[in-house]
Amino acid sequence: MKAMILSAGLGTRLMPLTAEHPKPLVKVGNKSLLERNILHLYKHGVKEMVVNGSRFGEQIQTLIKSIELPGLKIFFLDEGMEPLGTAGAIFNAQQKGYFLEEDFWVVNSDVLSNYSFPAIEFTKNTLGHLILVPNPEHNIGGDFCIRSSRVTSGSNDRYTFSGISFLSPRIFLESSQRDSSLGAVFREWIDRNYLSGELFSGDWLDVGTIERLNRAEELIDNL
Repeated sequence: MKAMILSAGLGTRLMPLTAEHPKPLVKVGNKSLLERNILHLYKHGVKEMVVNGSRFGEQIQTLIKSIELPGLKIFFLDEGMEPLGTAGAIFNAQQKGYFLEEDFWVVNSDVLSNYSFPAIEFTKNTLGHLILVPNPEHNIGGDFCIRSSRVTSGSNDRYTFSGISFLSPRIFLESSQRDSSLGAVFREWIDRNYLSGELFSGDWLDVGTIERLNRAEELIDNL
C-alpha cells in the first residue's frame, strides 16, 4: 500500500515549539509526530510513502533519511516557504508522478491514532473512503454525516473528519478544486455520492495545540 503524509503545516498554534522546527517534528514522548505516523503506517503494510514539507523542510528530509526499514520507500516533496495546502499537496504529488494509478492513504501528520489501515477495494461508484470520529471538543459541530455507509453533507448527526482517508487518484485527476482544501475536494465528490465512510471509535487525537499535545503525552501508550 501507499500513503501521502501531509506535513507542510506551519504549526502556528504550537508556538514556541515550532519557532525553529516544523510542526511534524514536534515530539510526543521520544518520537516526533511524523516518525510515529511513518512507523504506524509501515506496521500496517504501507511500504511506499510521500511526505511533503515547506518551512524547515530540510529537517523533515533529515528525519526521513534516518528511517531505514526493510522494503520502505519514502519520498520527500519540498513546497518551499508557502505550503500548497492540503489538496494542493496531492495535486503537486501527482504532477511529480506519484499516486496516478493505485488507490492510496492520505494522513495528516499531526494526527495520532491506532487505526489499522485495512486493505480496501472500491466498488464501481466509490472513489474515496473517509474515516470519521466522534466530535472532539474543538470541533463539536462535526464535518460530515454517514448514511448507509455513504458520506453526506447533511446538518444532523455530523462527525469529525479524522485526517485519515483512502482515495482513488481520480478524486484529484478529475477535480475542479485544484487550488482549494482537501475538504473542498471531498465536498465536490460527496455531492455526487462517490464517497463512503466509517465511524472510528478507537484512540484518535488531533495534536494541533499545546493542550492537545500534552494530552497526547498521556495517550501514547495506546497509540
